[in-house]
Amino acid sequence: SAGRVFMFAPKHVGEVFELPHVKGPQGLPVSLQVMSLTPRVFDIYNFFNRDESAAIVDKALKETSETHKMKRSSTGASGYNLNSKRTSENGFDTHGKEAQIVKRRCMDILGFDEYEESLTDGLQVLRYNKTTGYFPHLDWIDDPRKKEEHNFDSAGIGSNRFATILLYMSD
Repeated sequence: SAGRVFMFAPKHVGEVFELPHVKGPQGLPVSLQVMSLTPRVFDIYNFFNRDESAAIVDKALKETSETHKMKRSSTGASGYNLNSKRTSENGFDTHGKEAQIVKRRCMDILGFDEYEESLTDGLQVLRYNKTTGYFPHLDWIDDPRKKEEHNFDSAGIGSNRFATILLYMSD
C-alpha cells in the first residue's frame, strides 16, 4: 500500500462508478454518480435504507448524554458555542449498531483497506423544522496560533476532513 487513500477522478458529470465490493443494506452493490467535478460531489445509490435511517434517528432522539443528545447546534471543536446562523438541532450516534454499520460502509466507499474508528466521526443527526434552515459554511481544523501543526490540504497528507458523506432523510 502506498499509504494514501484512493480518490475517484471523475471525467464528467453523470459518470457512474460501480462499487461491487461495497454492498448496501439489501445486498445490492453501491454505485456513485458524479454530480459535480469541483468540488467532487457524488450521489450514492443503494447505500442506506429507511430502517437504518429510523434506527439512527431513534437512537439520537433517545440519547441522554450531554455531549451527544439532540440540542441546538453549536460551533467550534470544544465547548458549546451558539451561532445565530446555525438554526438546526443536532445529536450524535457514535457507537450504535446501525451507526457502526454505516460508518464501515462509508470507509469501504472511500477505499480504506481497514476500518479505523479514530478516522471517523460519529453520525451527526441534524433536525430542521419549518422555521429553520441550512446555511452554507466551511468545516475545518483552525490554526489560530499559526503553528502549522497540521497540513490543512486534505488532498495532500492532510489532517482536515477527507470526505463528508451526507445522508439526507426527510419524512
